[in-house]
Amino acid sequence: MMLASFDIEIASVFPPSVPDWAEQPNLGISCAAVALSDPQEVRIWSNEERLTKQEAQSLVGELRGMNEAGYSIITWNGCSFDFRILAEESSMSEEVSQLALKHIDLMLMVTFSKGWYLGLEKALVGAGLSGKLKSVWLSDGTVLQDMDGSKVPELWAKGEHDAVLAYLKQDVKQQLELAQIVLRRGLISWISNSGNPQSVHFSRLLTVEECFSIPEPDTSWMTDPPSRQQFVSWMP
Repeated sequence: MMLASFDIEIASVFPPSVPDWAEQPNLGISCAAVALSDPQEVRIWSNEERLTKQEAQSLVGELRGMNEAGYSIITWNGCSFDFRILAEESSMSEEVSQLALKHIDLMLMVTFSKGWYLGLEKALVGAGLSGKLKSVWLSDGTVLQDMDGSKVPELWAKGEHDAVLAYLKQDVKQQLELAQIVLRRGLISWISNSGNPQSVHFSRLLTVEECFSIPEPDTSWMTDPPSRQQFVSWMP
């Protein structure tokens, strides 16, 4: 199975007083990456500030070309985040919606089965992988510890492009390895906050469309469980 692991980083910088930055409009795309399984390579799209509309449209075209070439696109929460932002930035909502529905969102496979969100880092560690990049080198020779996605927009705005791209490349490579492990083992596993091992078994990787056929779990005990509709509400 030929896989293409896809991820983007946003461009907009938000103050700490904005807790739900992921839901804000006009997030922009500073850079995007795809890690291919065959041949093994990472492709990068970036702009000094943010991708222009034309550059975002070109990215959509290349992703569609990968699909046509036989690649299955892989993301973690890409259905409601990465593809939503790409649709906004490219003004190609119809085309991006089709990409999103036909791609494999590993987080959605867990969320639709269990009824709650799961972070990528937990799944990576559960698969025995090294996880996200925690330390990045800055242009002044210092090392930034505790790197995470929330730091990316400010770093990109400051010109720390190498640090951000190193973080992004690690993400898509680890995401690709995770998908390959899920294919081999037939499960996604992690350790819960209470320290208990958890897993969801799958006979194969499911597209977003196929995830909607997963029987809905009992979430009556949860205060605010995610609805399935919220992941696709941006689609026309």
